[in-house]
Amino acid sequence: MLDAGSLVPIVFLLTVAFTLVGLAKVISDVRIRRRLIEAGAAPELARVIAGTPKEDPGLYSTLKWGIGLGAVGLGLILIQFLPYRKDEPIVLGVILVFAAAGLLAYYASARRLVHPTAKGGA
Repeated sequence: MLDAGSLVPIVFLLTVAFTLVGLAKVISDVRIRRRLIEAGAAPELARVIAGTPKEDPGLYSTLKWGIGLGAVGLGLILIQFLPYRKDEPIVLGVILVFAAAGLLAYYASARRLVHPTAKGGA
């Protein structure tokens, strides 16, 4: 099984890989936008072509992961203060309850972002 000694290098390498991919994407988007502007395209057109659309599902996916992992982290912090051992079922239950709460919070926030409530009618 994986212990802390072998898990840390794996997580570190994955973090470095995702960081490099993210930086490459940002640099690529900036270069595309710059070439479009140099070619005479309007800055608004360059922003639309190379920018992230507002309805991008990747934004909502990131929101889901952020809220979900944050909720699981809070659950793990709470477990440290409970008088139970790590191998008891209540520990897994607390983590699952916090994960479910995080996903429900994501659902509520994503729904509000997609369909903002119109106060005052129409």
